[in-house]
Amino acid sequence: MAEKNEKNNPSPLSHAASAAGLAKGAVKTRKAVAGAAKGAAAGPYGMAAAGLWENRKLVGKIIAALAALLMLPVLFLLMLPSLIFGTDGLDNASGEVLNDTSLIMENIAETENSIETILREKHDALLEEIQAEADALGSDCEYSVTDEFADRIIYESSLIISQFCASQDDYQEIHLAKLERLLRDHTDSIFTYSTIVTSREETDEDTGESYTIYHYEYVVEYAGDSYFADHVFSLTEDQLAAADEYAANLNLFLFDTVYKVETNPDLIPGETGNAAVDLALTKLGTPYSQECRNEDGYFDCSSFTYWVYSQLGIYLQYDGANTAAAQGRYIVENNLAVSYDSLAPGDLVFYSFEVNNRYLNISHVGIYAGNGYIVDASFSKKKVVYRPIYSTSRIVLCGRPYTN
Repeated sequence: MAEKNEKNNPSPLSHAASAAGLAKGAVKTRKAVAGAAKGAAAGPYGMAAAGLWENRKLVGKIIAALAALLMLPVLFLLMLPSLIFGTDGLDNASGEVLNDTSLIMENIAETENSIETILREKHDALLEEIQAEADALGSDCEYSVTDEFADRIIYESSLIISQFCASQDDYQEIHLAKLERLLRDHTDSIFTYSTIVTSREETDEDTGESYTIYHYEYVVEYAGDSYFADHVFSLTEDQLAAADEYAANLNLFLFDTVYKVETNPDLIPGETGNAAVDLALTKLGTPYSQECRNEDGYFDCSSFTYWVYSQLGIYLQYDGANTAAAQGRYIVENNLAVSYDSLAPGDLVFYSFEVNNRYLNISHVGIYAGNGYIVDASFSKKKVVYRPIYSTSRIVLCGRPYTN
């Protein structure tokens, strides 16, 4: 009997999810959410959730105060992808997660590790396929593998989490095990390869006869984040729109609530930022090296950003160091932090990919180039590259290192 009673008494988060479930249609159509929230959460909390939802376009300005409102589970579930509240599902989640951002970060990290593991499995399986084909080549053939994803697979974890949550009509189906199953079952083609065949003529030193050598270059390719919406979750237009909102809110929550860096709204984008982008683009293709970061012709991530701004008379260093973490500290100490939503060309974007006991655990920095792109000295690509901004859930700080 005790087991039955326990099963019939779901967690506070489950109650919240049930309430949010009543508003599911409203969430998808963006209509009548306020009324649904009022009915789902009685009393002033429901009223507050409704009022905040009605003014959700202002959420960027009020999100920093969300920590004081985390007892509003309906609001939270409407605003954020619910997988972050617990990887075992909402029925098994602890209500403490609503008041402890560290638990949310642990849940996100666990989910990201699962995504990374599965993508790595698919990547490695493709390499085995390439190796099998290469082993079958004739004696007059040689091969090489071009693989930009050998060291790090770049993907938008917050978007994948959000798309999964948006794809599930029943909140009870939102748990890590199901996400893992979907990813394993539907990502066999997320990594593919193309083959480039070239040939050259050589001469046998003993016989003087010429012969042809064929070179097979296998190029590993990644389908990109759009693959998940189309092939893994099969999102409708409404679900895709909901996922985009979830991801945007999650990024706001992480940036303005978890990392708690005070931003300076008075910093105005200027020509200095545009000049920084122009300088950065002149170094595309420059080799990446941490060992040779201070030598001409090489960059790592922080020596690249330091070089760009030093050309403009701005020296990104703190306490004599110009590492990515030191540059982040420079930004914060000089009140130069900006919000992710206000990024402008030339702004610095700081990432944390691991706990390294440095400032904000910063491990990478790049320069925002505008239109959703970033220029950075990439460890995985071994050179300075221009690419879409990535892994936004790993961004811990943005900065505008100039005031005019």
